[in-house]
Amino acid sequence: MSWDPAPVQFDLISAQFVHLPRPSLESLVRRLAAAVLPGGTLLIVGHHPSDLDTTIGRWNLPDLMFTADRVAAVLDLDDWQIVLAGAPERQALDPEGRSVTIRDAVLHAVRRR
Repeated sequence: MSWDPAPVQFDLISAQFVHLPRPSLESLVRRLAAAVLPGGTLLIVGHHPSDLDTTIGRWNLPDLMFTADRVAAVLDLDDWQIVLAGAPERQALDPEGRSVTIRDAVLHAVRRR
């Protein structure tokens, strides 16, 4: 990815279900984080690796899935307050129509002023 947002320009940066190899994901998170204004929010959501243990039908590419803690580790905690780094559960239907509990990796961080 070559796109690079302007630094400290946005109140909210949100990346939803962007699944990249680890080095590329970490690079993207750094670039997105750099674009957030002091007091602004970074929100990153993706498929949690635990979904692979369900019948939801995720692709079998565990290296492309991530936890919120792994994403948070990219941020400098002197510059960021982690509001949430977790894996909230939700109900979904698998390909056979059965109810299954899945998790999303959710990082909500606020850039310190």
